[in-house]
Amino acid sequence: MGRTLATQEAQVRVSFSYVLLRWLLELIAQRVRSSELKDLEIIVLRHEVAILRRKSRRPAMTVVDRLFLSAASRLLPRAR
Repeated sequence: MGRTLATQEAQVRVSFSYVLLRWLLELIAQRVRSSELKDLEIIVLRHEVAILRRKSRRPAMTVVDRLFLSAASRLLPRAR
C-alpha cells in the first residue's frame, strides 16, 4: 500500500529491461559462442574498470551498471 503506481511501473520497467538485456546477451552469446566466452568477459571487465575510474571515493554504480553487469555475468562460468 505504501508504493505508488509510478514506483511500481518503474520497477516493472527495470525488471523488463533486465530480462530483455539477458535474452539479447544470451542470443548473441549463442551466435558467437567461444570456448571461454572471452569477448564477453573482456566487455564486463572493461565496464567494471570504467565504473572504478569514476572520480568519487567509492564507485557509484547506476541502475544501468547493475543491470548490465548482472545480465552479462549470468553468461560467464561461475569461476570467472
